[in-house]
Amino acid sequence: MRRLVAGLLALGFVIPGAAGAQGSRATPPTDLDRLRQGESVTGLPPADSIASGARTIPAGTAVTGTVVARGPVVVAGQVNGSVVSLAGDVTVLRGGVVTGDALSVGGQVVAEGVVQGEMRSMSSLPTLFAVTAPALIARTPFQRTMDSARMVAATFGVLLIVAIGVLLFAGPNLDEVVDTLELRFGRAFWVGLLGQVLLLPALVVLVIALALTLIGVLLIPFAIVAYGVAVAGLLTLGFLAVARLVGGSVKRDGDATPRARALTALAIGVAVFFVLWMVAALLTWSPLAATVVRAAALAMTWVAVTLGFGAALLSRAGTHRRVAAGARPVELASWQTPTPLTGVVAARRPKVTEAS
Repeated sequence: MRRLVAGLLALGFVIPGAAGAQGSRATPPTDLDRLRQGESVTGLPPADSIASGARTIPAGTAVTGTVVARGPVVVAGQVNGSVVSLAGDVTVLRGGVVTGDALSVGGQVVAEGVVQGEMRSMSSLPTLFAVTAPALIARTPFQRTMDSARMVAATFGVLLIVAIGVLLFAGPNLDEVVDTLELRFGRAFWVGLLGQVLLLPALVVLVIALALTLIGVLLIPFAIVAYGVAVAGLLTLGFLAVARLVGGSVKRDGDATPRARALTALAIGVAVFFVLWMVAALLTWSPLAATVVRAAALAMTWVAVTLGFGAALLSRAGTHRRVAAGARPVELASWQTPTPLTGVVAARRPKVTEAS
């Protein structure tokens, strides 16, 4: 048992650190592409050539191509193309000429001169020009570490609540799985390993068998859900059995009641497995150290789950009392009746009488 505890403590248990979400922004090229497709504005210039602020086309000058500005646009000369203002008015003064369209976003089109195309005014284009996603909030290493630690603490609390529920409502089953671990430790590991390998093939066989009949086809979704619930239950029961075994070997309290001893062993065992979880979380600020600890913790998780899963399978989720007990059939004495039969009086042990 000491070797079991030492081996598990050397391997560890892992919870992945919390990962931050990536934010995104709408980019000017995307805006211009959608403007070109949705508003039928052709000849748009490159996004990096659009400057913020107002733009003026002086009288006596000519510009070829679409004029786009992030501000008001005043046309006093000639534009051989369209004029687009992304944040203001488009004003075509007397003597000014626009051979294409005039589009104003967030303003209006004032045409004292000539606009040969369409004149359109739009209040806003939020889906095109507004920033739709919030800016990425940079989190410090300390904040990321605290987030990981809180995740570990929350997971520990949930698992402890599950452990208490299993102890209250499935205590005898948990006892049998623990007994199976103690009596058939090596066999439990190999059975658990084989069970992990056969999990998916067993599900495939189950689905194929159900698909052979019309009623079975209708039951496939329910069978898949039931299969997943059963596997999750076996894994949880087996892991808690390993945790209780480890906790019981760490602390032995002979004066407490059996229920109190089982609860104490469960709490200590679960806490032992979560030690490396917390260590890995507190090392989030150091990616290399956190990776090493998580690798060891992952190995500990796998060993514990494999052992528990195998013991749960061997004991049929704690219902196979004969396997868990490991008791051999008791040999009947010559004076005992092997099987009680109706109408047959059981023989009694002959009494030795003293000779007179």
